[in-house]
Amino acid sequence: MNENMEQKKTAYLTHELRAPLASIQCALALIAESTANSLTPSSRRFLELAQLNTQRLKYLIDDLLDLSKIQAGSMRMFPKPCDPAALAKEAVALLLPWAEKQKISLTAETIPGLPPIEADPRRVVQVMTNLISNAIKFTRAGGSVVVSVALGQREDAGYVMFSIRDTGCGIESKDITRLFRFFSQVGNADSQVEGTGLGLALSRSLVEIMGGAIRVVSQPGQGSTFSFTMPMYLARPDHEPTAIIESKAGQS
Repeated sequence: MNENMEQKKTAYLTHELRAPLASIQCALALIAESTANSLTPSSRRFLELAQLNTQRLKYLIDDLLDLSKIQAGSMRMFPKPCDPAALAKEAVALLLPWAEKQKISLTAETIPGLPPIEADPRRVVQVMTNLISNAIKFTRAGGSVVVSVALGQREDAGYVMFSIRDTGCGIESKDITRLFRFFSQVGNADSQVEGTGLGLALSRSLVEIMGGAIRVVSQPGQGSTFSFTMPMYLARPDHEPTAIIESKAGQS
């Protein structure tokens, strides 16, 4: 069976998994609502774990679907002018409850007057939430994760730079080259956490499709900083809307 057929099968499978998962999530939500005051603490905990794991499964299905789209060349982006500071704050707001539960400080730092970027806002937030969630996973209680947005400098002139800096365990230099490969996970037995090995690879692909670049600076025991660029929006004199961007077949 050729590669294209495998990609189509993956896309079909992920679509088929969505319907029963949505049904399970709705059922669990109804149970939680109808038994809010009658469950024992242990039963409530089991219900919360079931809801948490269905959400994790949804994320995995979404990642697999995105992977199949990218590899088949059918991932579509809808770039438009958007406020980079607002996107950063949105991503932080989405993950702030989790960070607080882990006793990790999560903050956004932006500068006033940043120019708009030309990007698909939903995908930019997706990239940031992937990077922020990774930072939280590898940062111990009492640590911090800082999301910053600034103008690109020197070789990044004409771009806006998004950075996610953490005080986590850091990454060995030998592992950095493998970070952005699909299904690749790094770290030793003490530092490695649960995951699929898709998040960083998908983030790299999404950033590159939108015309940016992603990089990481890290040292063991000193945390990591993941950064990616997005092109500034340039107003067109003819006021034509930005064209839809599609990935290239086989891109990874």
